[in-house]
Amino acid sequence: MIMIMSSKHRFILSFLIVLALWWLSSGTIFVEGIVPNPKDVAILFAELIANGKMFTHIFVSFKRILLGFLIGVLCGTSIGLLVGAYTMARTIFTPIVEFFRNIPPVALIPLVVSIFGIGETGKYFIIAYAATFVMIINTAAGVTSTPAIRVRAAQCLGANSLQIVRWVVIPSAWPYILTGLRLALSFSFMGVVAAEMLAADSGLGFLIMQSTNILRPEDMFVGFVLLGTFGFLTDQLFKLAVGKMLRRYMFGIENI
Repeated sequence: MIMIMSSKHRFILSFLIVLALWWLSSGTIFVEGIVPNPKDVAILFAELIANGKMFTHIFVSFKRILLGFLIGVLCGTSIGLLVGAYTMARTIFTPIVEFFRNIPPVALIPLVVSIFGIGETGKYFIIAYAATFVMIINTAAGVTSTPAIRVRAAQCLGANSLQIVRWVVIPSAWPYILTGLRLALSFSFMGVVAAEMLAADSGLGFLIMQSTNILRPEDMFVGFVLLGTFGFLTDQLFKLAVGKMLRRYMFGIENI
């Protein structure tokens, strides 16, 4: 008999498995001094909460992620609409997108420092860069999937190009755009670690990076746990919002 587990129970089981593997690996000779004991990480967690530094790191990283994500979404969606709608734009931008999307954000750090310095602008650029290309690809795919019959119907009703984009193309591309938003958010979390290599003095990426300088792996794992937990919770909330939007979209399609 197969026992069906609820999502809550599956989450608890996954957490316990990860915790057990972490605890077991911290006691092996192969990773001695590299993987700290969960108890030591929990103690450091308590210290960071007590002195308020944990909330500072979370707030700073969240601000950078949010702004970089919004910039990346705005740029990526705009370019994606052009690439999907116009052959000329597709011809120009597709090689550029395919070239740069294979270059990880961390590889751009020397160039970003040369152009923007070590201030916040460079950090926002790296996070936005991480989020932009997935938005371009998903938005363009959504636009090109728009049924031609809907476009022709709108033209027959006298709609101009902007009206067709507003009332036909974007609604048809909406599921693709929402999926791109979720992926872009995930990439923004990965980008913040690279961004906070740029002479940051706070943030979750900074917490991870400084552990190598002060030889305290506990700091690294606190950063891992915070970044993973924060990203997981944000993704779950975003997934709920996206699910509601998609259901509303599908309901609207059924009533057309």
